[in-house]
Amino acid sequence: MENNLRALELLKEIYNVDQLLSGKEYIKELVHRIAQILKVKYVMVGHALETNPDKNQDKIQTDYLLSDGKFIDNVVYDLHDTPCVNVICGTRVNCYANDVQNLFPYDQLLKDLNVDSYIGAPFLHSDGGLIGLLVIMDDKPMEDRELYTSVVEFFAARIGTEYRRQAVEDSLRRINENLEKLAQERTLELQRAFESLQQTQKQLLSQEKLATIGRITFGIAHELKNPLNIIINSAQLLEEEDLDPDSSKKAADMIYQHGQRANTIITNMLRQARQETALEPEWIDISEMLDHVLDVYVRSLTDMDLKGHLVVKKNIDPRVYAYVFDPPSIERVLINIIDNSLYALGEKYRNNKETFTPTIQVDLKAGPSLFKVTVRDNGTGIPQKHLSNVCDEFYTTKPAGEGTGLGLWIAKQNVEKNRGEIHIESEENKFTQVTIELPGEQRLQEAQL
Repeated sequence: MENNLRALELLKEIYNVDQLLSGKEYIKELVHRIAQILKVKYVMVGHALETNPDKNQDKIQTDYLLSDGKFIDNVVYDLHDTPCVNVICGTRVNCYANDVQNLFPYDQLLKDLNVDSYIGAPFLHSDGGLIGLLVIMDDKPMEDRELYTSVVEFFAARIGTEYRRQAVEDSLRRINENLEKLAQERTLELQRAFESLQQTQKQLLSQEKLATIGRITFGIAHELKNPLNIIINSAQLLEEEDLDPDSSKKAADMIYQHGQRANTIITNMLRQARQETALEPEWIDISEMLDHVLDVYVRSLTDMDLKGHLVVKKNIDPRVYAYVFDPPSIERVLINIIDNSLYALGEKYRNNKETFTPTIQVDLKAGPSLFKVTVRDNGTGIPQKHLSNVCDEFYTTKPAGEGTGLGLWIAKQNVEKNRGEIHIESEENKFTQVTIELPGEQRLQEAQL
């Protein structure tokens, strides 16, 4: 009874470690208290190593080695012919109360430390596998063998709990590090993919912009050729020596007027290319713009067979003005929509030349505060399953190489940027109708001046 009480007192005294400590700091403090309270010279805590092909645990790597109250450098301890070999082979305490050197004459460490008594206890994994061992040694015999054995066995179990907790924490830390590394790698991959997508998008947008300009270049060249011919002819008239004053003035006026016309054509093309956006909305004559785009684009058709059979119907209210931030973008919207209509008409016409009359209807109607542009064709139409996606970025129903999937997406962005709406109705092989609504008004009073 007295020994049990003494054991409990020692356990309580040793166990009274600062509970805020954990991990290595906790075990270190515990080792120091064991040596101090039990009044032993050496305390060793180490973990088993597998250093041979058979994976036998034949060495101990010390993690804490206390000598005369001070921690010294850790060592790798060969278990062969040492008392520790019996500890790791069992599951309980091994005690040699005195004369341990004579029992293990080949253990150099016992000789170097002048050890006379030895108690060692293993600490284990939850599945019973060995983690390591706790050893106390002294240079004198241990008088109360049972007491010291009980204390060592108890604290070996407690140290084992701390080792297992550390192992779990290390495993979680490694998992977190791996997850963080994986997240960083995936983030970097996504960033690179996003940058690549952005670059591709810029290239496609640039191609779409150039394609838009290219589609009207033929018509613009035709338009420029007419005023330039008139300017050249008028200039030649002015060179005639016997030209009367009235004819001279008329020729000069023709040069001025058609020079201005050519300048307007070039200015509009440059505005289209620069994609300038005004900081404040401005009024533009949408009637003139729509009529001009339709006329130029139809005349720029290279499919002469389609061009010869195409029926163009238009009902454009005059002097309708749009109040927009970005006039060139609205012009691109009209170009893209008319281009899509003519493409659909061309596709259907090539397959039904004998029975099909390609028709495009363009209307502009003014309201009190909005105007509505409607472009309708009787071409191939859009399948119902595609209709809800045709304004999505990179979505196209055209064959590879014939569409970027940006035309209607850009059109939608530009219409919404200018505070408008775009609506698309279609039925496969029958028709497609695109309607655009934008802020604007009709200025009939100006038309009467």
